[in-house]
Amino acid sequence: MRNGGGEAVLEARDLTKVYAPRRGQPPVHANRGISLTVHKGEVVAVLGPNGAGKSTFLRQVAGQLLPTSGTVRVCGIDVIASPLAAKRCMSVIPQECSPYDSLTVEEHVRYFGIIKGMDPRTAPGETSRLLSEVGLTEHRTKLIRELSGGLKRRVLIALALAGPGNQLLLLDEPTTGLDPASRRTVWKVIESLAGKGRGVLLTTHYIDEAEYLADRIVIIAQGRILAEGSPLEIQSRSASKGRLDIYDVDLLSAAAKAELDSLKGVWPVSFAREDHLRLAVPDPFSPEAVARLQGLSGLGVKATLAPASLEDAYLTIAGEMPET
Repeated sequence: MRNGGGEAVLEARDLTKVYAPRRGQPPVHANRGISLTVHKGEVVAVLGPNGAGKSTFLRQVAGQLLPTSGTVRVCGIDVIASPLAAKRCMSVIPQECSPYDSLTVEEHVRYFGIIKGMDPRTAPGETSRLLSEVGLTEHRTKLIRELSGGLKRRVLIALALAGPGNQLLLLDEPTTGLDPASRRTVWKVIESLAGKGRGVLLTTHYIDEAEYLADRIVIIAQGRILAEGSPLEIQSRSASKGRLDIYDVDLLSAAAKAELDSLKGVWPVSFAREDHLRLAVPDPFSPEAVARLQGLSGLGVKATLAPASLEDAYLTIAGEMPET
């Protein structure tokens, strides 16, 4: 954790959500007994395939969806029994949300801040502080319609932070649809907020986003937590310690194809498509692995040898689950 630990701002215990059956279909178990804690100054990233239950879990934490069973407490307040009090301690940025085009950045943040309980007498100064915190000071007089996607996302983060008492920030796929540069700018804003003591819970499909931001990663599939730990702890659970990637497989010479067939008899295939093949290597630093790479290079094959990644571990744990 960035602040060396802190008190819990979120405690979810055995959270379950079951949707009633429709038209003769069986009930849908969106969440199955999920327990998760987020502390002050900590970023927790929830990874999982489509239909895993990530957004359902976030909506229950936010008080937008009643769980079938289980408990949720935010800042020690029961979200189910006292939803309004709990919501004063947290802010939510849903996956699909956009600010109003006709307002300036400054108007937008000040207006929503007052709605959320900001004192109108101190609103101008508080608005300036928030704009500075998310790097929007130079854009304060621009209309929302004039902003890029990344800047609009920062406006939403400023809105989430407006008003008193925000200790938990809930982000549902916060960088979906943004270009790489904008994504990294949003990452730095999120990292800064956690560094100032806020707890952050985010869902994402991006492995690199979780690896960059998270103190702790939670992998969910079919409504259950399959793994939880730091990025390095999750990475250590890969089925192999290394990977050999071979590119332009569809363009290989006959000799190169024969060598590749030989390799496939030694190391299992972990990923395959027409032009790209990945083999799981027990030890990427072994003399055998290095010699095999050199042999491929000598045949004009484009190949790389590297330690197993967080993505490899994710696929080991969650599998390549079908979308539901």
